[in-house]
Amino acid sequence: MKSHIPHILKYLLFTALFILIAGKSAYSADLIKYAVSDIEVLYVYEDETEIDWPTIYYLNENFGCRVDLLKLIERTQFEITTTTIEKKQIYHHVASMPGSDQTTIKKLIHKLFQNRRPDVVIFDEQSKNSLYSAFKNKIRTTEPTANNLFNILKIYSRLYTVSSIDSKNLVILNSNELYNRYKDRIEYEVPFLFPNYSNYDKKYSHLTKFKLEKNYLSQKKSSDNFISGISSFRLVSIIDSILVDGPMKRTIAKQAKKFNSYLNAAKISSGKRKVDFVVDGYRELVYLRQHKKAMSQYQEYNKYINSLFLRAENAALNLVGINWEGKIILRDSPHGPRLKFQAAVSVDGPREVTINSFKFHPYYDSSVVVLSDEPQKILPHQSYMKEFFIDIDRSYLEGKISDSLQFSVEIEYGQIPLMFTSSLPIWEAPDLQIKLVPDFYFVKPFPKVDVDKIVSNLNLKVIITKPYNYAGIAEIRFKTPDGMFAGAYHKKIQLDKSTISETIRIPFTISNLFELGTQFETVELLVDNKVVASDTGKIRIASCKIPDTRKIGFLPDESGLLEDILSMTDAAYRPLTDRTLVKGDLYAYDVIIIGSNSFKSYRSFTQLKDRFEVYLRQGGSLVILPQPEDWPSSAIPVSFVPTVEVVDKTDLTNRIKEARVLSKPYAISDKNLLSSFYKKKVVRPAIISPAERVFVTKSGATLLSISRLGEGQIIYCGFPLLEMVSNLDIEAIHLFANILNY
Repeated sequence: MKSHIPHILKYLLFTALFILIAGKSAYSADLIKYAVSDIEVLYVYEDETEIDWPTIYYLNENFGCRVDLLKLIERTQFEITTTTIEKKQIYHHVASMPGSDQTTIKKLIHKLFQNRRPDVVIFDEQSKNSLYSAFKNKIRTTEPTANNLFNILKIYSRLYTVSSIDSKNLVILNSNELYNRYKDRIEYEVPFLFPNYSNYDKKYSHLTKFKLEKNYLSQKKSSDNFISGISSFRLVSIIDSILVDGPMKRTIAKQAKKFNSYLNAAKISSGKRKVDFVVDGYRELVYLRQHKKAMSQYQEYNKYINSLFLRAENAALNLVGINWEGKIILRDSPHGPRLKFQAAVSVDGPREVTINSFKFHPYYDSSVVVLSDEPQKILPHQSYMKEFFIDIDRSYLEGKISDSLQFSVEIEYGQIPLMFTSSLPIWEAPDLQIKLVPDFYFVKPFPKVDVDKIVSNLNLKVIITKPYNYAGIAEIRFKTPDGMFAGAYHKKIQLDKSTISETIRIPFTISNLFELGTQFETVELLVDNKVVASDTGKIRIASCKIPDTRKIGFLPDESGLLEDILSMTDAAYRPLTDRTLVKGDLYAYDVIIIGSNSFKSYRSFTQLKDRFEVYLRQGGSLVILPQPEDWPSSAIPVSFVPTVEVVDKTDLTNRIKEARVLSKPYAISDKNLLSSFYKKKVVRPAIISPAERVFVTKSGATLLSISRLGEGQIIYCGFPLLEMVSNLDIEAIHLFANILNY
């Protein structure tokens, strides 16, 4: 037995090492793989909650594909906006289109494919939407042409049901396995494109199937994966197809082959050897770019080379470990404005680098100003910082030229120069801010009708804040989701001195086109046609029935959320003053709400026990929201001691399943109400006596209870209910209505 122990240990060590390496590769993007992959995939979707992220990351990570996501929406003006996951070759495009006519579709395709056409197109939805249908039909009828270096070679559609279809025309992937493999990247990166991703219902527990609809490859092989039959690196074959035989072709082809071989060698290398291979490959692309003039008639080729160059540069800089930061500071002095340029370079890679020069590139002069050309070596894990002062005429600071004052540093690694730049635009954005107040909104449901007609008329409040002495004209731009339409408002506003804020009301309407679930609207503030500030708000359709005959008095909470939420209901509400609590007619209110920490603003609060008891015994309802531990013990006619606990949904128990507060007018689902408690949260339960305890924690403290006194009751809710409502949690909105209707 002893003789086998070393072999077992070796096996375990090898297994642990394999898991470590496999895990690392699965959770981090491989920039080298991106640098040598030509394959581009277009993924067209309609509903972002249905996007098949495991498949997208399978293509991006496993094959190094660039993946472009595309959503089509109908708007009055044509516009394409693009966001990206930095350096990860995943791009998100939203195309606004005035219609689905052929002219607009052609314009969209021209804009999307202005650099090159994708190799693979995947349609995520079998939608009847006219925009998607028109776009899909155009893509399906776009035949490959010899004029393009890249053509659409395959078209797939995702299937939600599979009948009798030839399995050779299907790509079948295990979504659950792929999601687990790429989970870290998906959970970290996707929110950069879709901020609400954490709220999506992730349906990755089944097989995902895609049908091959079109295959333009010359050799029609079985399509067991999306890229079968497509060459992942086509630079050498492209050079062979567009150039005639001769010295130029042989030189360029040799450089292309060396680039490919160096980066493929880097894939199977490590340490300094890996870095050197990547840098050597990058050098070959530098040489290739120098032939740009000779290849000027091949625009698609030059765009392709630029794309390769940027990907190779990202891989090289990442492995070399050069961190560069350039900061430009503009200061006034008795002798005029002065620029201070701070340059900081650090090296985290395995090899020293050399700083060759620092230069200033003024837009008003063709001459480059050399600030320093004395070589400076930086060893691995060392840093270098230097400052330069520059005098400049004030007249040169009055233009509106972007990147007008540019600084550059040339850094050499292994005899290969790398250039970094920092720039200061002359135009400086004013210190303005714009906010939607509140940044959430729920709208009551409306009756369904057969035609698209406006059925609701509402308004949002927008607040602009500015410096006291600032004056100028600003423009407001409001972007809405489908089914939400902005009414007439002042799109251009004069901001005057001697004020620090301006308030604008934007009326809006909701129609039958508005989709269920949380949607987003954005308001932007522009000066000189440049966006200087923006804010995004959430909106959804949610029922919160509180009749307008219900009279509510409230003690405002610190956040102001209580008043914001009440304004979205039909209830009649009014903030209470200290004098009202002491001498006013409390019976005028069906419900009195005590907001979180509000008692600290009422000096007479500790003297109201008897007043509250009379109010309750005659049928009043007192609602208490989460309170701090220094709550005054003599404030209400029951024993009430707030505490603080950190809990998740496994720590909470519903002791009265059929409690009225959980059933009328809305039936509350425990599962849905506690869905946001999947990880630990701070809550403020309380020790209350007497009380009918509905939700309790493991310690026995109460999170939701009713204490009855005479004809009335005290309802305590220790859930962070207002915050949950502000996140447009539908069960929290219903619970809020149930409490106020009790």
